[in-house]
Amino acid sequence: MPVLVTAAHQPLARRLAARLLEEGGEVRVTAAGDVASLRAAGAFVATATSDDEGRLEAALADVHTLVHVGGGLATRNPDRIVADAEVAARAARGAGVRRVIAVSVAGATPDAADPLRRAKAAMEAAFADLPCPTIALRLGLVDTPALRDALVTAGLDPVHLDVVVRPVRVADVLELVVAFDRARARSTQGHLVVAADGPQAMSVAGYLDRVTGSQAGRGRLLGRRLPDPATIDRLVATLAGPWEQTEPHLLDGWGFAQLEPGVPGPSSG
Repeated sequence: MPVLVTAAHQPLARRLAARLLEEGGEVRVTAAGDVASLRAAGAFVATATSDDEGRLEAALADVHTLVHVGGGLATRNPDRIVADAEVAARAARGAGVRRVIAVSVAGATPDAADPLRRAKAAMEAAFADLPCPTIALRLGLVDTPALRDALVTAGLDPVHLDVVVRPVRVADVLELVVAFDRARARSTQGHLVVAADGPQAMSVAGYLDRVTGSQAGRGRLLGRRLPDPATIDRLVATLAGPWEQTEPHLLDGWGFAQLEPGVPGPSSG
């Protein structure tokens, strides 16, 4: 049965869809932007904005698994994460989707100090209320070009540069989602919350030094995209954590998927 990835015009969702296509099954996507490469690779594309519940429900007909990424650390409006998840959950219920995989963030709780984690917790709750099995992948700090640009240009103070994180490569996130998609027979009921951190703890400063190649790289702005001040404020609030994932109810994602994640570097994919 098919898998559908929402908002595939966004970078992480687009890469997830491309990786799922490599598995050989039917992949559908919704998108509100250019996904010509996915269409050329064989994906079935439904042009739809994130609030178009009717079109999303139609695209979900006969779909087994819905993969929903939602927003990331630089999301301009965290409330949009909640609204989009509620639309996706209603569409999934109406279409009779068999399972949902949602990308969340470490420390997502309703009472979190930052709006992104609160929004991701509300997203998890919206999907957990469905009658089908749901999986929330709580990821550590996901290493993306956009994140690097934002952190390098944000002018972080020493307190935030000293925050300890476990960065996760995008390539490993893709393999984790694929592994859970393959394991359809092992997800028959309930809501599963999965922790997926990077293998090595380091400070934010150490992470930037590693992925830029030198300490000087922290301040190199040429060619980098500059986020707006409001985005930086939200990023800093999220960066403060918590990033530790030690709660006993969390499933070790890498152990379940039998994967060994790598440490991000300058050329990480």
